[in-house]
Amino acid sequence: MTTLYELRGHLGTLAAILWNYGATFAVPTLDRYDSGEVGFSFSADLPGSETPKPAVIKLAEIWAPERPDDFSRREYEYDFIEYPLDRRRAFHGHDPDYFAREFGVLVHEHCEEHLGSPACDHYYGLPISGFEAIRQFASLWGQSTQLGCARLRCIS
Repeated sequence: MTTLYELRGHLGTLAAILWNYGATFAVPTLDRYDSGEVGFSFSADLPGSETPKPAVIKLAEIWAPERPDDFSRREYEYDFIEYPLDRRRAFHGHDPDYFAREFGVLVHEHCEEHLGSPACDHYYGLPISGFEAIRQFASLWGQSTQLGCARLRCIS
C-alpha cells in the first residue's frame, strides 16, 4: 500500500524522468476526487520535430483508498504518440469490470503502426508500472523500426 506522501514522490519521480529526457510539460499535480480516490493525468512533449507536432507521452493513474492514507493503484493509462513517425503505443488498465466481463482481462495494450489505423483495437497485456512504460516508450522514440504490433495477440 502507498501513502499520499509516497504518491507525491512517485509522481515527482515520473515527472523528473521525463524532464531528464528533455520533455516539456506543466508541473503535474496529485488531485483528490469526490470519490476519495487520488490521481494525476499529464502530457509531456518530447524534444524533436515540431512537424506535424512533437512526440508525446501521456501518463494517468488513479489510486483508491484502502484505509486512511493507504492507497492502491486502481487504473492507469500510459500512452506514447509519436506524431513525426505516425504511430502509437499504449498500456492501459482501466474499466476493469468491463474488460473482465467482455474479454476476461484486466489490462490491455494499444499498438498502431499508423495513427488512426490499428490492425486491432485492443491487445492482451500484462500489468505495467509508469516507470516501465516510460522506459519502453523511450526505447521506441525516434527509432524508424516497426513497433511490432503484428507480434502482439489481439483481443478485439
